[in-house]
Amino acid sequence: MTPTPIHVPVLLHEVLESLPVPPGGRVLDLTLGLGGHAEAILARCDADTRYLGVDRDPFARELAQARLGSDARFSILAGAHEEIWEDPLFEAWRSLQAPNGFDAILMDLGVSNLHLKTPARGFSFMEEGPLDMRMDPEHGETALQWISEQSDETLANAIYEYGEERASRPIARSILRAFNEGRLHTTLDLAQAIYQVLPREIAKRKKQIDPATRTFQAIRIAVNGELSRLEATLEQAVEALVPGGRLGVISFHSLEDRIVKHTFRRLAGVYDGPGRIAPQVLPEKVRVIHGNGLKAGDAELQANPPSRSARLRIAERLSETASVRTP
Repeated sequence: MTPTPIHVPVLLHEVLESLPVPPGGRVLDLTLGLGGHAEAILARCDADTRYLGVDRDPFARELAQARLGSDARFSILAGAHEEIWEDPLFEAWRSLQAPNGFDAILMDLGVSNLHLKTPARGFSFMEEGPLDMRMDPEHGETALQWISEQSDETLANAIYEYGEERASRPIARSILRAFNEGRLHTTLDLAQAIYQVLPREIAKRKKQIDPATRTFQAIRIAVNGELSRLEATLEQAVEALVPGGRLGVISFHSLEDRIVKHTFRRLAGVYDGPGRIAPQVLPEKVRVIHGNGLKAGDAELQANPPSRSARLRIAERLSETASVRTP
């Protein structure tokens, strides 16, 4: 497979302005993808900068390496953002190149055009492909294998929780009926099972999103465990920053964004739990930049429609950790 996806990094201007890299800075990109953000950031950096890109997808790494591999400042590692912290290769690189920490860390969450525009990866309901959906196609269960292990209840719960789909129960029954009858093999088979519950033609007439969108999102998140350790990754990333360093996270749906927002607020010492007073002292490790996050402007929305759902949140590591008990 030799995909030739078009890669337009979202919120590029906002990332460049919000994640400044000092001379000789150290940058960690936990979701390198095809290297669009990395290329633009490195174009602004001096010769002493070091940039480490991490990605679980071997095809993304191959394309990013072809794009940036000639730059001596750039290194790349295989791994998922939630697992890289225990990787001996990462620890070796960090001890040599960034012993004091990182000046900027970037996370661009979610699925990319590399996945959506390559039918063989099985992420899209627009073209036929195998029911795979793995970010790393060399490891883990495929979407079809994952579905085969679900009951009506567990599948419905996943579709509701990860896709925020109100019709999760009848959709789950329709999917498992198709599987048990031998009619579930491809992405179009899965989409058809969803359309049995939510007809596509009605959504088109009402100019609503495709009815398969939320269920495909839910299964993809479940297969890849996208949310299971995101909060822990954010905490580890903050600990890896130098004082004054910044962590930027781009999310594309409310589930990711909610985790990022509340984790940043908690690390900023803000209590969001029940009652007015925190039950314990909260350490204040970061300052939240742009409290509501940053979204794409009109020009980017017109040039790159997928940016409409993107939101960038920034947290800056404080020089000293304070403790607060109330918001």
